Parts: sequence; C-alpha cells; structure tokens
Amino acid sequence: MQNNPQIVTCAEMKEIERRAAEGGLSYYQMMENAGVGAAEFIISRIPVEGKQIFVFCGKGNNGGDGFVVARILHEHGAVVKLILVEGEPKTQDAIANSELCQALRIPRIPIEELPDKELFKEPAIIVDAIYGTGFHGSLRDEVRKATAWINYVRRSADSANHGDVSVFALDIPSGANGDTGSFDPHAVRADYTLTFHRFKPIHIVEEAKDLLGETVCLDIGIPSAC
Repeated sequence: MQNNPQIVTCAEMKEIERRAAEGGLSYYQMMENAGVGAAEFIISRIPVEGKQIFVFCGKGNNGGDGFVVARILHEHGAVVKLILVEGEPKTQDAIANSELCQALRIPRIPIEELPDKELFKEPAIIVDAIYGTGFHGSLRDEVRKATAWINYVRRSADSANHGDVSVFALDIPSGANGDTGSFDPHAVRADYTLTFHRFKPIHIVEEAKDLLGETVCLDIGIPSAC
C-alpha cells in the first residue's frame, strides 16, 4: 500500500503502464500485482474463510483484475462466485486469468441466477470489477442489472441490519468517469475503492465521495521513474 498523493489522468496512467511494460514489467504481471494487492487488502479488513463472495467481472482488464482477486480469495478459503456481466473476457491477460479460475472450478453464475436481492440477508463481500478507468457515458441495460443488485443488497444490509455486506470497487466504481468525476445514476456505491499506483481525478471529487467510500492506492510494482 502507498500514500503517494500524486494524481494522474486515466490517459496518463495508460502511458505509465506502457512505459512500465517497455521497461520489463509485463501487463500480465501488473494485473497479477493489482489483483493480489486488492485481495490482500480485502483479507486485511474482513476474515474471508467461509465467506460468501461475489466477484462481478467485465470483459476487459478490470475484469481481469477481478479474476485474480477471485483466485486469491478462493485460495484463502472463501466461497467465491464469478458473475461475468458482459460475457467472456476479451483481452489476452483477462482470458488467461479467467482460465486459471476455471481450472480451480470457481463457479460462474449468470446474473439471472443471483440470489433474489429482496430476500438476500447473508453476510457477503462484493467485488466490483466490471469497468475501470476506460468507462465513460452511460451504463448499458445488462450492466445496470448487476449494479442494481449490488447497490440494493448493500443498501438493504445497511438499513435493515441484515448482516454485513461490503463492496470493494477495483480502481473506480463501475459507472463512474475517472477523469471528470461524473457518474451514471446507477453506478456502483462502494465501501472501499482500491486504485492502483496513482490516484485518479475522481478520487478527490467531493460529489463522488458517497460513491467511492474509503479510497486506497495500492502499489503494483511500477517504478516511480515511469
């Protein structure tokens, strides 16, 4: 974990990653470091053994980070379920990490088979790995189904004391713009936002605080010179 206050735009972060890759730190290793760091942070906050965990993955590299988180939490005894919100991953590194989860037989469930959100009253951890810094615009209908479930379950647990439900967003809550701080009305509401290497502009936007929860910046091994 790091406390470097430096803020970079999403485009600047992409360039930093490119330079790191040129310097020998592969994109795959950055994904591994991000996912391991996020999983270790979750473990440091909440005992995960036997805990029900829902990891919502998009089809890009944010989803790839989610697959790494799922694998590590599974290895620590959590009861992990993967929800592939937009279908199978499309990027090479995300596909590789998805296959590792398949090899471990981590269950995948469609959104339609999620527990009824109005009846769900169990302690759980939710990991939002649908969209990261590349998101802009509005959420598509199928993604809104996922974010609606996440937000309803979290809100119900808070208001009715049904049990702890903690939401961890990777990099940026899905549905938010990392540069402008604007967000879709159906964006994920997180308890923790775990960003990587540097904070992004949204992380200091006052209007986004309720969306972000506690924001933490994790080290993923990128040299400071990048």
